[in-house]
Amino acid sequence: MQVIPVAFRGERAVSAPLTIGQLNVAKWLAGSPNSPAALLDQRLPVPPGTPLPAVVAALGALLSRHEGLRSRYTMGDPGEQRVLAAGEVVLRVLPATEKDRLADLGRADPLDVASDPPVRFLAAGTAECITDLVAVYSHLVVDFQALMVVHREFAALLRDPAARLDAVVQQPVDRAHAERQPSRRRRQEQAMRHWSRHLRAAPAHLYARPRATPGPGSGACGMSSQAAAQALDHIAARTRVSRPTIVLAAWCALLHRRTGYDTCRFVMLSANRFESDLRDFVGSLAQSTFVAVEVAGAGFDELVRRTFGAVLQAGVNGAYHVYRQSEGTRAVMAERGLAPSFEPLFNSSVVDTRGFDAPPPRTPAPTDLAWADLPPTNILLRFDLGQIDDTVVARVWTGDTGRVTPSEARELLLALERLLVAAAAADLDPAGVTAALGLEPIERPPGWHLIDGCWVDLAEVQRLLDDALGPGAARLSGPDLTAHLADPALTPELAHERCLSLLPGRHAAITPRRYVVEPQDA
Repeated sequence: MQVIPVAFRGERAVSAPLTIGQLNVAKWLAGSPNSPAALLDQRLPVPPGTPLPAVVAALGALLSRHEGLRSRYTMGDPGEQRVLAAGEVVLRVLPATEKDRLADLGRADPLDVASDPPVRFLAAGTAECITDLVAVYSHLVVDFQALMVVHREFAALLRDPAARLDAVVQQPVDRAHAERQPSRRRRQEQAMRHWSRHLRAAPAHLYARPRATPGPGSGACGMSSQAAAQALDHIAARTRVSRPTIVLAAWCALLHRRTGYDTCRFVMLSANRFESDLRDFVGSLAQSTFVAVEVAGAGFDELVRRTFGAVLQAGVNGAYHVYRQSEGTRAVMAERGLAPSFEPLFNSSVVDTRGFDAPPPRTPAPTDLAWADLPPTNILLRFDLGQIDDTVVARVWTGDTGRVTPSEARELLLALERLLVAAAAADLDPAGVTAALGLEPIERPPGWHLIDGCWVDLAEVQRLLDDALGPGAARLSGPDLTAHLADPALTPELAHERCLSLLPGRHAAITPRRYVVEPQDA
């Protein structure tokens, strides 16, 4: 293995507090330091015959150009980012036989962003010629749209080392200072009000349903569909709306049919790149935000339009101070007695830059579906969209295969594909949307009730009481969720606190609405 220094030299050495986006990632990493998403890896384009010096020069130019890639970071609120004016990052060059292991090798150890560069470079090839190149970043310094900027600029610099790239309008340090201006603070306050308003109305788990099998498990069903990709092109040509938004509309139609909710209200990620001076920004901007899509009574094209408006509204309210937002969230969750997962129920890493011209139809390859087991998680249901060009690559995953079985995850993906294919030929009225999905509503037996917008299994709430307070310590009565406390030492406040602490991961339960201490016999 060769270790090659990649030198950089910028225009300034400067420091600032962390940006709102960096704070968001820093807080998340503090709670999940070993999460696979703590690091993002990227394969950079290297044409055949590319000499090593050209790769080193292009990487050095990128480091010099984007201050966030040559900074050191102190976590916390407000934290600090310190831009280095000059320095170097090493490029590890391994034999060509190691090309398929570059990402794994780069992710083998955590990045210490306090003292080390927030990016690693690994290449495969020889001292003369590079065949493959991978960069591994801390999520603190890039999101998926930032990766696209780096990919585009690296390719341009490799083609022409003297390429004149557009000036970077805003660096992370500049972003941090801008976010502290009064107008930006007002927008952050508005975003927190948006979050709080929807948190007070959203169900704890939009897809709460009876258990189908007793065993726990976590996994994902992935789909590769050329038929869905072709359908998206035709729908986009007709509606003039981006393809990821169309997929989200179809997903909301599916959720509406299965769950019965007229408004699909859930968490998704906002890229927060609505400002023109963030087009070439390399940093982490994405944050979770609530989206609320009114589905009831809409045909497919109307639903696409409604979804587009809902996504814009969510994006406008997608940037906030995560530490302050967390305080408010905890208060609302305790008040409502909920423990929702704030992982995005819909997550797209796709940026649709193509136009709206539909290509000529062709015979699609058969759709491929595959299940994979995953590490445990509290997520009940999530949809990931990873590709739309030529093939739709998506997956449905769950942390509770007893409620969302592998076969159901497969059927949800196929239903989504059926709806897109049916909507490609022409707009569908509400009945046509339902027919295309080919799904039945979730069946809920006696003992299930809709309480505070949440589908709740009374038996699961009783199990929560038994686990939190001890068997026989509390009895649940009726759909009003009153807990009758048999132990006089248990105050309502203490009982509620204990129930809240054991609520995460119980997808069919919320805490009792009332706690009543039963009188003791004389």
